[in-house]
Amino acid sequence: MTLTNSANLVVVITGCDTGFGSEIVQELYQRGGYTVYATCLTDKAVEAYKAKQSSRIRAVQVDVTNQNDVNRLRAQIEAECPQGVYCVLNNAGIYAGGFFDFASEDSFQKIMDVNYMGIIRITKAMLPSLRTYAKSRHSPQGKRLPRARLLSITSIAGRANPPAHGGYNASKHAAESILDTLRVELSPWEIDVSMLEPFYAKTPLVASAHVVLERVWKESSVETQKMYGPNFMQGVRNHSQQLYDRSMPSKWVVDAAVNAIRKQNGAAKARYLIGFWWVGTLIRLQETLPSWIIDFFTKRIMKRVGAWPSDPFLIKDAQRK
Repeated sequence: MTLTNSANLVVVITGCDTGFGSEIVQELYQRGGYTVYATCLTDKAVEAYKAKQSSRIRAVQVDVTNQNDVNRLRAQIEAECPQGVYCVLNNAGIYAGGFFDFASEDSFQKIMDVNYMGIIRITKAMLPSLRTYAKSRHSPQGKRLPRARLLSITSIAGRANPPAHGGYNASKHAAESILDTLRVELSPWEIDVSMLEPFYAKTPLVASAHVVLERVWKESSVETQKMYGPNFMQGVRNHSQQLYDRSMPSKWVVDAAVNAIRKQNGAAKARYLIGFWWVGTLIRLQETLPSWIIDFFTKRIMKRVGAWPSDPFLIKDAQRK
């Protein structure tokens, strides 16, 4: 066991194998002033961090769906960080999408287990250390310390419901709901709770979305594929590629997360929407306009890109027979 440097603020970040997590760790490492516990799913990622041979990056293998892994992380941090944890960033997440007809019950369970229950497990495990840090701010030596904070990278899908992403949308809505609750419940301990809500970003998760969609399509029944038609998946694939091409740089999310960690009042707002200038307007319209208007335009877009069943009642199929 090696105690952390008490001069450094301790930050715990989940899902640091690739994507936002790894970039945020790297940015904090370069800036200095933090000891970062980077949790990773794979041994390979852990070894890559250890190769840096830095006492300020402590890589730990943690599957956020495994309570034993989370308990082990808690024990390690409580032993090595008697000063407590300044910030927890829930970043670990997966995409297990697909239209409802194609998505299995297991895929819904898995995505909730990572994107929602992962936040629950990590937050429960880290709360004692967050409280220890928050209490230290009331000592003579801690008056200049920034407020403790619990950050989570959610998504605009936590406020909107784009088709073909039902399981993902639901997991992000659930995450935002519990975080809204925690923001009030944890306020007596002066722990700020804030969400980072990215638009589509150029990450491995978004880049591979069409692969997931194609896999669940191939696993669906012959009858389901007939209802949607032979050109359906091509339309979905093209639309997925267009979304990726129009996605924002991942750096926007990384910069927002780093600012939320580093700034004195970086987690003061409940939500930080990250995206192009028009994304905020789009979200506000979806939240205020009548549902029938949103549904009308969503269905028009789906039909235009070809992501619409060509024979929903199998009438044409029956006529061919």
